[in-house]
Amino acid sequence: MMFGTIIRSVARQAQRQPLYVGLNVFGLALGIGVFLTLALLVRYEYSFNTDLADIQRVARVDAHWMMPGVEAKEYPESTFRAVPFLRQDFPEIESSTRLEENGVSLQKDGHFEEFDEGSVDPDFFKVFGVSLRSGRVEGALSQPDSVVISEGAARKIFGTVDVLGRVVTLNHGEKNYAHTISGVLKNRSKPDFLTRYDFFMPITKNEEKQDCYIDWGGDCGAIYLKLHKPSQINVINAQLEQFIKQHAAGTDDFSIGPNPERIFALSLVGLDKTHFYDAHLQYAQDAINQNVVKSIGLIAVLSLVLACVNTVNLATARSVLRAREVALRKTFGATRKALFIQFMGEATCLVVFSAFIGLALSEVLVPEIALITAKNVTIDYGFVCGILPIIIVACSVLSGVYPAVILSGYRPSLIFAATRMASGGRFAERLRNGLTVGQFTIAVSLVICMLVIHHQTEFLRDANRGFSKEGLLIGHQIAADTLKTQKDILREIRNVQGVDFATLALLAPNPDRKSRTTFDYNAPTGTVRVHVLTDTVSTDYQKTYQPVLMAGRWFDLEHLEDVLPTGNGKRQRRTNAILNASAALKFGFHTVEDAVGKTINDGGGDVVIIGVIRDIRFESPHAAVYPSIIFFNPLSDNSLYLPIPAIRFHGVSEAVMKSRLEKAWYKITPNMPADFSDINERLSSYYEDDQRLGEVFTAGAVVALMIACLGLYGLASFAATRRVHEIGIRKTLGATGGQVIALLLQGFLKPVALACVIATPIAWVIMRSWLSGFDQRIALSGGDFIIAVLGAIIIATVTVIGQTYRISRAEPARALRAE
Repeated sequence: MMFGTIIRSVARQAQRQPLYVGLNVFGLALGIGVFLTLALLVRYEYSFNTDLADIQRVARVDAHWMMPGVEAKEYPESTFRAVPFLRQDFPEIESSTRLEENGVSLQKDGHFEEFDEGSVDPDFFKVFGVSLRSGRVEGALSQPDSVVISEGAARKIFGTVDVLGRVVTLNHGEKNYAHTISGVLKNRSKPDFLTRYDFFMPITKNEEKQDCYIDWGGDCGAIYLKLHKPSQINVINAQLEQFIKQHAAGTDDFSIGPNPERIFALSLVGLDKTHFYDAHLQYAQDAINQNVVKSIGLIAVLSLVLACVNTVNLATARSVLRAREVALRKTFGATRKALFIQFMGEATCLVVFSAFIGLALSEVLVPEIALITAKNVTIDYGFVCGILPIIIVACSVLSGVYPAVILSGYRPSLIFAATRMASGGRFAERLRNGLTVGQFTIAVSLVICMLVIHHQTEFLRDANRGFSKEGLLIGHQIAADTLKTQKDILREIRNVQGVDFATLALLAPNPDRKSRTTFDYNAPTGTVRVHVLTDTVSTDYQKTYQPVLMAGRWFDLEHLEDVLPTGNGKRQRRTNAILNASAALKFGFHTVEDAVGKTINDGGGDVVIIGVIRDIRFESPHAAVYPSIIFFNPLSDNSLYLPIPAIRFHGVSEAVMKSRLEKAWYKITPNMPADFSDINERLSSYYEDDQRLGEVFTAGAVVALMIACLGLYGLASFAATRRVHEIGIRKTLGATGGQVIALLLQGFLKPVALACVIATPIAWVIMRSWLSGFDQRIALSGGDFIIAVLGAIIIATVTVIGQTYRISRAEPARALRAE
């Protein structure tokens, strides 16, 4: 009986007050749709790696370096030399695997397609518990030429996942190797760090000869350990300092020194924590700042709260229109309890209807948010069906209780004795204004954050990185180590029409590999030790990258000591080099000019500083530029180890130049991809996460403003109904239409202006904290705040101007007859 009454009442309200019901339903549906969409994104991030078996027992071995002259840093990769000693010293380890990430390519139709490959130990499957769609886990990686392929890579290459036993020819460096597919990985339902790999291959004997496999100071990749119990992670961590003292100490080329624990440490990090933990690590992949995820979750909750607040605001405003209905029903015997249940039932019906519309809206929004964030977010109906009833109950309570209390509490005698429409009292008016202030505070704060994030991202994209970015293309790392091949490649690309200059160097924007060493400077106050990043460049580097020389001179072939002489990896005599400004500062020179002519030493011979350049930023804007030293190798006698080509061009489009460079490249190395790209492509990984965060904040700001404006429009409509009589009297007494509009706008814009005042310091604190995470950053200026505040006021004005204009134009006589 009561249910039927509620349904009929909702239908009657929709027929009599379609604007009120429409604003209610649309606002709630929008809030619920956005909440579901962002909740799925947050759930995606928190479920990272959780689909791997026994994840609480799996840990990664991280390396910590406390080098002189620079901040201590932690890395997610560590020396493979440690693995046999870890297995020997710690019986808590059940199984282990090394994981070296490599890039491989497949030549198809004259073009190379790039893939990510992981070289692993046979215990790989035991450690992570991953399953195969086809093939047997036992022995899948037992042969040197075997390969396990992902479902995605199988479909991309062969068009099917039925590929067991087929042969795939992959390019490793400059050579092609045939591999037999011994297994196809089964897709997992939740994201994890292994999904970025297309192939898994066994580590070969030749790979184990690399320095990073046998040198305590090097690293090739990550080490993962599976322990018998999760608590043993802490047990092993407590013993790792002694482990380093015992095994890494020594004076040979593969040890760290007599006291390795002073500069080097290892630690175990549980795999279930790495996704958020890695946000502060160097060179970590698949990481995300947990505060960012929490911010997205906060936007989701705020969207839902704003929608509920909007409903309360509209319901309390419109409730006075039902005052006589309540009075009549109470006169005929209705109890307050029955009325309360009815009004709560009406609110619940509207929420349920809105929830289904919101669910449909999330079907549209989820693919969009997946596109924006580059995450494989999909609608999980198990999760949605579990959370939707909770949303319905929460929204029903938040949006229904207070209006139901107000409506059911009206006293018939006062309602019938009133000579005009009830207003709800001062408390109700203050509540509506307070809710409006809250809505616009959230909306304006999000708009300010969105503007600041957008400007910071644009700044990072266009910031001065210490070299000229226009007309610069960077190629693929050259795997060929022969001097002839490197010289031939350089000659061919220099001869390409439109190329002005070309060079080779070990470092480039977003470098593939890095080498560091420690230099000593005998300063007047004592020895200064600085750990520096080393680069070696060929001829025309200065003309290609165009670094800014702050003091001294650049390399030239007329000075014999400029050329880096090597023999068995060591310098054979005194050598000249160039520092960056950060290195000059770390060595204690007061000015860059003071550094020129000084001598430093790394144990391999004296190095004379002949010049200082402005810092070149090849890596993340979040981290400070590393002190660096540059040596010169003109490719006269010695080749470079895995150099990266760069060219400067003009007169043609980038696409045409890339095509020309590929043709020249393949003349020399047809089995090695060219892969020339511009600076933005190379560096995109450093700022795309912040750009995506800005887009999420943009969406949140738009939704918040939309919901707030819906509420404001509803209040304006309510005022248009309630204040007709008042406006008629004012106009009879001589008030003009403009004065009436100004009066009404003042009432509506006061809470919006107050919201702007409250939102400004909140956004300032949040954005100041966020910007502090960047080494390169914009200064917080009033421009973004002024734009957000003016925008909010203008939008609010536009929202209500139609209603205020209509009231102001009403004829006094007709207005006075309204009641």
